[in-house]
Amino acid sequence: MKLKLSTKFYLTVYFLILMSLFHREIKFYYYWRHIANLQNTSFGFDNARLYVSIILFLINVKVLFKINKEKLLFTVTTFFFLLLTIPSLIAFTSGIIYPVKLLVYHQILFFSLFLASKVKLNFSKFPVLNKAHALYLLFAITTIGILPYLIIWGPYINIKNLWLQEVYETRAAMTKVSNPYFGYTFSLYSKIIIPLIIVLSLELKKYYITIIGVLYLILFYLFGGHKTVYLGLILMFVFYKLTYITAVSKTIKWSNLLILLSLFLAYFGYQYDYLWILTFRRIHFLPGLLDIAYLDFFKEQPIYWSESVLKRFISYPFNASHVSLIGENYFGKPDMGANNGLISDGYMNWGTIGVLINIAIVSGYFMILNNLKVAPKYFGLFLLIIFSFISSSMFTVLLTHGGVFLLLIAIFMLNEKKN
Repeated sequence: MKLKLSTKFYLTVYFLILMSLFHREIKFYYYWRHIANLQNTSFGFDNARLYVSIILFLINVKVLFKINKEKLLFTVTTFFFLLLTIPSLIAFTSGIIYPVKLLVYHQILFFSLFLASKVKLNFSKFPVLNKAHALYLLFAITTIGILPYLIIWGPYINIKNLWLQEVYETRAAMTKVSNPYFGYTFSLYSKIIIPLIIVLSLELKKYYITIIGVLYLILFYLFGGHKTVYLGLILMFVFYKLTYITAVSKTIKWSNLLILLSLFLAYFGYQYDYLWILTFRRIHFLPGLLDIAYLDFFKEQPIYWSESVLKRFISYPFNASHVSLIGENYFGKPDMGANNGLISDGYMNWGTIGVLINIAIVSGYFMILNNLKVAPKYFGLFLLIIFSFISSSMFTVLLTHGGVFLLLIAIFMLNEKKN
């Protein structure tokens, strides 16, 4: 007889392996030691916090599986759990260097998403554009909108970027000739419109448009070498055939295998460390380290959204951007791109109140999406927005990264109706 292990079991394995990886490798890395030295402490191991972490993990898992597994918010909450809640529970075991309130913020986010999944809204009266018409409309918009990129950035394209070579040199060259149109549309095309073209064309069996869409996405990768564009291309095909529960189950299993593969490669020396550095250290634990830095720097000097669209009404108190301030003061690298996510962004702007506002916005955002009848094949689009919420400020995600645009797309294009 085959022994079929449950998703809860694989979640527990994921938690334990990441816990081991953090305490054996990650917390000894330079950035973690440097932040600890600045605060005259260290990333240690606290037994009492470990017990709290385990209890909270078990409660979180039990609550997670109370969400309807056929709805979008089950998968969304699971990914926030994998990428934010679990790393927070693990980093909490390091001792006083990880603030208790930071753990509380992540727990509030988790339970807010759970409560959002219980809210019922009716969008049946909203008109929905025919998918074939939507496909041709988006394809026409992209074909026309890509022309300015080709004219201005085209001469700087470097084919070596396809193999992840000379990426930063290309990005620096293109930044010098950038303009507001590129700043506001790049994420719209690369994270939403073109991936949506690919999925719609697959669904409608317009495979020639699928091929052109893939070429467009590769072209946008060459416009600056942003790795998330590659990620978006992969996600579209990976999640196209999966249901919400299957997407969760397979992601957890693949993640466990990837962790073990990363550790196996790292065993053979530093030249093989890149896999876990790029994935589990950077994606899972670096946001938490940045949260620690942001909570320390802005604990008595919130900026009240003076660096956002409200800057005309509120004076910004510093001479450099928040990214440069954190990079310089905590890492000695003002140009390292020390981005903040929804927790640290909220705290930076208005302390605990700012965090609660950001959590309410994110929960409300996915609550609306959860009440639409969106097919699981489109989940790759929403996963890119999840990554954006984790690594970017709220206004940036909603306005520049296309969060509001995706919400409108979901309501008026992706909502399944009988006619």
